[in-house]
Amino acid sequence: MTLSIDPKEFAKLTLMANPSKSESVEDKAKDSLELYLSAYKLAEKYERYSNRTHETSEAFKNIRNIEINL
Repeated sequence: MTLSIDPKEFAKLTLMANPSKSESVEDKAKDSLELYLSAYKLAEKYERYSNRTHETSEAFKNIRNIEINL
């Protein structure tokens, strides 16, 4: 059985849980944008693979294999 993850909500929660420790406002914005987009893209990949399989672990395995091959 797979879980459904809303990419927007996941990215938002990831960003809230991991605030930037940078000094400047611009660097904080860059860090936050990078984290938000990375979390969003990861959740999208999970959703794509979880639709093809019935197991969450299989979806994670597929995502990890793609990341390693990039």
